[in-house]
Amino acid sequence: MEELVGFAASNHKASKILAVLDSKGPLNRSTIAKTIRIVGADKSLDELVEKKLIVLDGEKYCLTDMGKEVTHKLRGV
Repeated sequence: MEELVGFAASNHKASKILAVLDSKGPLNRSTIAKTIRIVGADKSLDELVEKKLIVLDGEKYCLTDMGKEVTHKLRGV
């Protein structure tokens, strides 16, 4: 768990993606990129899926339970 928190804390794009999914719920790839105003979010999305922090459900990405825990630890909740 601490390794995942460290990854998200040190990866600006990943932490922004986690935060936007936590606040807005499931979103598709293009909406995530537009919302956080980051070019090249695809690699970060793929890394987050690989680390099982988010999951692709149809065409939308959403937080996994682990992703929610990591996001809340980053925010200090």
